[in-house]
This record gives sequence, structure tokens and C-alpha cells, in this order.
Amino acid sequence: MEEYKEEQIDLRDYLRVLIKRRWSIITFFTITVLVVAIHTFTATPIYQAGSRIVIEKENPNLVSIQEVMAVDATGSDYYQTQYKIIESRAVAREVIRRMDLENSTEFFPKPKENLLSNIKAWFRDTAGLWKDWIISLLNPGDDKKTKSLSPDLDLDSGLVSAFIGRINVSPIRNSRLVDVSFEAKNPVFAARIANELVRTYIDKNMETKLMATKDAVKWLNDRIGEERKKVEAAENALLQYKEEQKIITDFSSDAEKITAQKLAQINAKVVEAESLRVEAETRYMQAMAIENNPDMIDSIPRILSNELIQQIKNMEVNLYNRMSELSDKYGQNHPKMVAIESELTDLKKRKVIECGRVVNSLQNEYKLAVAREESLKKALARQKTESLSMNKKAVRYGVLQRQAESSRHMYELLIKRFKETSLTEEMRTGNIRVIDRAETPNSPIKPKKKLNLLLSIIVGLALGTGLAFFLEYLDNTIKLPEEIKEYLNIPYLGPIPAFASDESHDGVSSDLIVQCSPKSMASESFRGIRTGILFSSADNAPQAILISSAGPSEGKTVCAANLAITMAQAGSSVILVDCDMRRPRLHKLFDTSRDTGISSVLVGSSELNDVVVKTGIANLDMIPSGPIPPNPSEILGSKKMEYLVEALRKKYTRIIIDSPPLTAVTDSALLSKTADGTILVIRAGETPRQVVQNGLSQLHGIGGSHILGAVLNGVITGKDSYYYYQYYYYYYGDDGQREKKNKKKKRGKSAY
Repeated sequence: MEEYKEEQIDLRDYLRVLIKRRWSIITFFTITVLVVAIHTFTATPIYQAGSRIVIEKENPNLVSIQEVMAVDATGSDYYQTQYKIIESRAVAREVIRRMDLENSTEFFPKPKENLLSNIKAWFRDTAGLWKDWIISLLNPGDDKKTKSLSPDLDLDSGLVSAFIGRINVSPIRNSRLVDVSFEAKNPVFAARIANELVRTYIDKNMETKLMATKDAVKWLNDRIGEERKKVEAAENALLQYKEEQKIITDFSSDAEKITAQKLAQINAKVVEAESLRVEAETRYMQAMAIENNPDMIDSIPRILSNELIQQIKNMEVNLYNRMSELSDKYGQNHPKMVAIESELTDLKKRKVIECGRVVNSLQNEYKLAVAREESLKKALARQKTESLSMNKKAVRYGVLQRQAESSRHMYELLIKRFKETSLTEEMRTGNIRVIDRAETPNSPIKPKKKLNLLLSIIVGLALGTGLAFFLEYLDNTIKLPEEIKEYLNIPYLGPIPAFASDESHDGVSSDLIVQCSPKSMASESFRGIRTGILFSSADNAPQAILISSAGPSEGKTVCAANLAITMAQAGSSVILVDCDMRRPRLHKLFDTSRDTGISSVLVGSSELNDVVVKTGIANLDMIPSGPIPPNPSEILGSKKMEYLVEALRKKYTRIIIDSPPLTAVTDSALLSKTADGTILVIRAGETPRQVVQNGLSQLHGIGGSHILGAVLNGVITGKDSYYYYQYYYYYYGDDGQREKKNKKKKRGKSAY
């Protein structure tokens, strides 16, 4: 995995942009400062006069009318509301009316009669007519309705807005003091307006309070009449109900307690009666169950407790004891035994009769318990009915009584508030006072000349710098070697400095700088590129080299000619072939004819040896383009072209091929297959990246093409440029004096 290297920011890159775009920065800065200065020194001075007021809490009223019109004068929202009231359109309109500002020259200066003012007025009137016409088209009905309802609405809206725009309300921190100021061209006028504004605000505040009091009085008066009727109706309803229900005294809590106690007592007696009835019923039912079984009579508690029955039982016991004694002496038929048995029979009859009486008494007790229970239950039901009826009456009575009391209380409260409000209406008290009246200012607050100039300098520099970097961002051309590596991903062979194309020297074209000025910086650059080309391959130096560019007018032909000369000067036999059959130019540089050339050989009208031209430079020959054929791409991409290059390889050490631009035609892409490598010429600061990338895409689309690298042509080597730091000069003459000579210096990263 490749190690990620964080991109470092070099301040010299920013400095390079600033130096490169310095004239844009200076121009923008100068214009900004001049415009601000002209506006500052020609603007009409504005004066500000201010009055200081205090907004206290609401004054304590002598009466409690604040309960009717409760206003919280302690919160921040109250003070914020007051500040907005000072700046309100209602207050502004009142000040305008009082001071007749509609006819004031402060807001309506007399127009100057000149051509410029007339033109402005004509444009303003025309724009207003167009605006009215458009509005009438969009809202024909609404516009007429608005004008008919408020014909003066638009007349003073602009004046009111302009007036409010000059008001400044500044509350003083941690106090109830407020500074109210006004701006005007006339200092005296500013003081008058400020004082009148405060006076109008105080009057409006007092007027608002009085209007609220009057409204409260009117409202209370209406409500008093309504409440009086409600009181009368409620009291009449209560009286009528008392008469209907025959209620003499008012219901109280004591009466309710007595009724509840009675109900509880009767309920307790009912429970007791039920218990007694159950006991009596139980005894009676037991007696009825053994009535026909005399032997079980003794099991009844009531019978056992009867004294007569106890005596009879004792007598029976005595008789049985006597019978037992006599039975041993006498027999059963003895008169004494018979007499005892007769007595026992009588006693049994008496006991049965007495038991029947006890059972009858139990029956009577049971019936009495039942009757008592029923009587108590009826009494309980009557008491419940009476209690419920009483509760219903009490509820209804309480409702009517409360309604009457509530209506009476409300009526009395309204009477009290009415008297208080009537008294408050006569008191004119306010919580706003003037502390300092506005005085005529001595000096204007606008324009602030020093501040404006300082801000213009800062803003001009800041925006100018921003503009410079913005222009640099928009500049998508190739300017630096780093951009070739970053955007194109191909080797960088070196720069070619811009040099002037003057007239020919000794019959040699000035474009052939290596021949005309071999000790110049440009010549040294070509020799450096030559070295880079020769060492671009690890095994063998490329023999056939194609020179091309992404677009036209990038200097590829001049670069091809000078590279050929530098290679020839190094001792290599070089042939320069002009394959640009669209716009050939090599023959002009070497001042030869192109009647015959490479096209003649490819079409078979000439032999290769016949078209080779001696350039007059040692080791350098040239083949011009020849007549321009109708189909250059076909003949350059043919097999004959490959055979021609192979033939030249046998005779020359280096073959330099000049070709058309890559993005214009396909000639260069076809020729790249026959060459050992392609050199791309890029004009620094002029060729967009996208154009170069498109050209490279075409080369990559042709299989077998090899790109040796790119050359930046036409670079600026001035003192402020990026490439200035690559060179410094030594002067060496033939006589030992110094002549200009280029020497590589460590590459910096300053501005271009």
C-alpha cells in the first residue's frame, strides 16, 4: 500500500498568486478607495440631535383601577413595546402633521434644474407609470378598491418611512433611561424634531391611557345595568321558591345535622326490632315444632323457666317416688296405686295446658315483634323520604341563594370600579418624563471620513485579495510543473522561457533561438530538455521523437526545430521531418521550399533522397511537408510512413517529427505509433487542463504510444515569476569577460 503523504501548504504559493495578480488587486483596491473617498467627501453631512427620557414604572394609583386595566410595567417586554411605539408610524405621522414636514425641504429638497436631474426625473416617472400599469394588470379590482378606500395612504407612506428611518432609540443599560435621537441635514432641524418626537410620544402615551379609561367607564356603565337586572331576577327567583315550598327560615347546617341524627336513630331501632323479631320468631318456631310431641316440651327454655310447670314436675317426681315405695308393698290394683296414677294423669293434663299457654305467649311475642318491626320500617321510610325532599329543597334553595349573592356581589363590585374609574379619568398622570432636551449638535456624525477611508482600505485589500484568489481558482490552465504531475501524470521535461521573435539574424530566423543566441537562457533550456529526453529511457535513448501539442499555437514547431538543432550541436545526425500537413511551418523557419516533401514520398511522386534538404546547420537535415494532400490522416497512418521512418532510422541518429495538434486531427495519434516517444508541448498559462487531458486521452487510446513527457513553453522568467528562482546569470565573453549564462538554482515555490 502506498504511504499517504499529506499535502503541505506553502506560503510561497499564496505569495505567488498575490504577485501574479498584483495589478488586479491594485486596481480593485484603488477603485474601492477612490469611490469611497469621493462619496465621503462629497456626501451631505448628517447631524444627530438626541433627547433623554426616563420611562418609570406605572405610577401608583389612588384607586385600584389597575385591576381593571392591568399592565405589567416591570418586564422587559413592556420597555421593548415602548421603544417600538416611539418608532411607530402613528407617532411619526403625528410629528409630521404637527411640524408640517410635507412641505419641508429636509425631506423634499427643491430639484436642481439641469439635464441630469431632468433625465433622472423622466426615468423615475416612467418607472412609476410602468409599475402602476403592471399592478393594475395583476390586481385591477384590488388596486381601485384600495385607492377608493384610502386615497392618501400612498401619499405619506414614503415620508413616514423616511422619517422612521432617521429615528434612533437607544436604551441605557441597567437603567430606565432612553436616548431618542433624530438625524437631519440641518442641526437645528434635528434638535427640533427630536424634542417634538419625544413630546408627541408622551402625548400619545397619555392619550392612550385616557382612552382606555374612558372605554373602561363606558364598559362598566353598560355592565352595571346588565348586572342590576340579573340581581333582581335572582332575588325574585329565590323569593318565589321560598313561597312555593313554604320555607320560613333559611336552611342551615344544624337542621341538616338534626335530620341526619333522627334518621340514624330510627335506623338503629329498626335494626334492634329486626333482631328481636328474629329471636321471637325462632322461639315460636321451636315451640310450634314440638307442640305435638309432649315429651319434648321440656326442651323449650321458656317452659323450663315457667314456675307452675316446675311445681307440676316436682309433684310428679314426688308421686313417682311414692308409687315406687307403694309398689313394693301393694300391687298395681291397690287403691292407693290407682289414686297416685290418677293424680299423675291430672298433673300431665295440667302441664300440657300450661305448655300451650307458654306457646301462645311466644306466638303473641312474635306477632308483637313483627308489628313493631314493620312500624319502625315505615317510620324509617318516611324519614328517608322527608330527608331526601329536604335535601332537594336545600340544593335548589342553595343554588338560588348563591346566584342571588353572586349577582349582588358582582353588582356591588362594578359599582365600586365605576366610581374608581370615574375618579381616575379626571387624573392626568404619566410615567414618562423628559430628563434632557435635545440641543443643536455642533458636528456631523456622518460621513465618518477617517473610518470610511480606513474601512475602504481594509475592504479594498481584502476583496482585492479575494478577487485574486478567485481569478486564480477560475484559471484552469497549466502553469507549473507540479500541475503536470498532478493533473496529467506524465514526466516533466523542463520549461522553455518566452523569448521575442525579432527579425532574422544573419539570415537565420529569430525563432531558432539556439542558433541565433546559443548562450541565452532559452538555448540553455532547450539543451536541458535535450538531456532529459536522452535520459528518459533506461536502456536506449529514443531515436524517433514525435513533437505535438494539445491545441494550436502552443509553439510545438519552434520547439521541434530548436530541439533538433541542440541534438545536432551535440554531434548526433538529426533529421527534422515536417508532418504537419495542415499548417506546415518548418520550411519557413529554415527558408526552404516545400514543393516536394514528405507527402511527395508517401504518394510515390518522389524518392526519399530527393526531398531531404540541407539546413546549413551541421548534422541537421530537414524534410519539408511537401504539397498538402486532401487526406493527410490516411497517408500518415499508412504502411509507407512506417517504411519511411524505418529508412530514416538507418541513416540518422535522431528523428524529430513535427505533427499537428492532438485535439484538432488524428494525425499525431497515428504518427505516435511509428515514433519511440511523444513530447507534449504546453503553453504555460494559456492551455486549459481539459484540453491537454483530452489530447492525452487520444494518445492513450492508440495502442503502443509512449509519452516521454511534457514541456512548458512560453514561461515568464521575470523577477516575480515562479521560474525566476531557477536561474541566475553569469556573463562570460570570448575575451574572458562575463557573458550571460544560465545556471540551475534550487527550485522554489514562489508565485508565478
